[in-house]
Amino acid sequence: MEEKFLSFVAEIMEVDAGELSLSTTYKEYEKWDSLMMMTLIMELEAEYGVSIPLEKVNTVNTLGDLYQLVQ
Repeated sequence: MEEKFLSFVAEIMEVDAGELSLSTTYKEYEKWDSLMMMTLIMELEAEYGVSIPLEKVNTVNTLGDLYQLVQ
C-alpha cells in the first residue's frame, strides 16, 4: 500500500515516484509547500475516503506522517 500511496502523491505533485519516500520532509522538498499540502489533503481525503482534521495537518512533517493519517 505504501507504493500505491507514494505513486498517488507523486502524481499530484507531478514528480517521478522514485523521488519520494515516506521520509520525504515537508517544506524541505521543493514541490511540497503549504499550498501543495492542502491539495494533497483534499486529494487524499477523496481517494481514501477519510477525513483529515486540520489540527492533524499541523503534525505532518514527512510523507510517512501523512500516510499514517490516511490509514
